[in-house]
Amino acid sequence: MNVKWSERALTEFTATAVYIAREFVQRTAQKVSDEINNAVTNISNFPEIGAVSFSDDETGVEFRELQSYHNSVVYAIYSNSIYIVSIWNNRQNRDSLYLALRQEAKEF
Repeated sequence: MNVKWSERALTEFTATAVYIAREFVQRTAQKVSDEINNAVTNISNFPEIGAVSFSDDETGVEFRELQSYHNSVVYAIYSNSIYIVSIWNNRQNRDSLYLALRQEAKEF
């Protein structure tokens, strides 16, 4: 399946790598980046590998997530494509994630 990244997901991915490199070491940032990229590869090969974590009642879009280190790759399967919508730090408030997913669902 074709994998597409939202602007939000790209921004979060970059911010995560920059934060880890700044606060820890570059090697750790590279490890986390590699793990996220591996998760995306797994998702592209096995789209239903992630658990359904949120379903938008208004649009019917289901969001799945696959954990990778302290982050989750949040995605939706739509029109034979996989949309990576967020690289979510699992230590953040989940309510903020669900609010963001509601907004993303409206763009499908």
